[in-house]
Amino acid sequence: MAKSLLKKPEQIPWICIVGPTASGKTELSLRIAERLEKIELIYADSMAVYKYLDVGTAKPEPEERAKVAHHLIDFLEPDKKWSAFDFQKSASALHREILSRGRIPVVVGGTPFYLSTLKNEASLPYVAPDSRMRIILDRMSAPQLFALLREVDPQRAQKIGKTDKKRLMRALEIFITTGKAPSSLLTRRKSGNEKQLVMVGIKLDKNIVKKRIRERIEKMFSKGLVEETHRVLSMGYPPEAPALSNFTYRPVVALLQGKISTREAFQKIEGGTLSLLKRQLTWFRKEPILWLEKDEAFAYLVEYLKNILQEVENLEPR
Repeated sequence: MAKSLLKKPEQIPWICIVGPTASGKTELSLRIAERLEKIELIYADSMAVYKYLDVGTAKPEPEERAKVAHHLIDFLEPDKKWSAFDFQKSASALHREILSRGRIPVVVGGTPFYLSTLKNEASLPYVAPDSRMRIILDRMSAPQLFALLREVDPQRAQKIGKTDKKRLMRALEIFITTGKAPSSLLTRRKSGNEKQLVMVGIKLDKNIVKKRIRERIEKMFSKGLVEETHRVLSMGYPPEAPALSNFTYRPVVALLQGKISTREAFQKIEGGTLSLLKRQLTWFRKEPILWLEKDEAFAYLVEYLKNILQEVENLEPR
């Protein structure tokens, strides 16, 4: 075997399976993990981290998780917050730890902001969330938030865009808390610590994805999405808990409170999911992603990961 050119764990690239919501990322990752030994999965999913919420997060089944190690999934209490900063910190530590055991970490996910934290050369320092401030900011529309941010930090406003309300709120929260423009707080990583991202995406027609989204939501309701939400509320978690404050569970909470009908809840979940799809597609268009049909992606990743495994076997001991 030729001597490895990659001498250190930090030189091993991030390998990511990406794609729109409901495109089949989980299915593909499990298929690859079953074919190859020494594969572990890191989830880049803002909802999969929460315990007790399985139906609305479309997590892999317990028997599927038993076949391969899954990380950053099903471990956080519903009333705890989880941010892109938390993901970056945990994923980086996991990447090093998995490689140190002679195994390969594969990132699976479609949360663009999480994936961005792995590739960006700059990152924001941690600023603790302020729930009261977020309540105030959430009352404003995305265009209003964009206009505000543009006044104090045009560079960051341009980077985020006019439609990503969650990130606009976070940027304004950082500004109000620190008194400084978020872009002025960016810190550059040393070039030697930058990682290469190898992103392989599942190619699907947009109309097919929309059809799969609707089918997934129908399946969620038939599998007990309402009952699951009721059970979590019955455990004492508040309706405004972070795990329930999203486009999937918030409408179900409103349904259980008698504020909307089942049909309206379905429509709100579908609308929120389609908005996520739009944000995903916008981010994907800007990234160097290799788009392949599912079977082609499987074949490509299997061969690529085999080569990476050879590199890992030749890494210098730490």
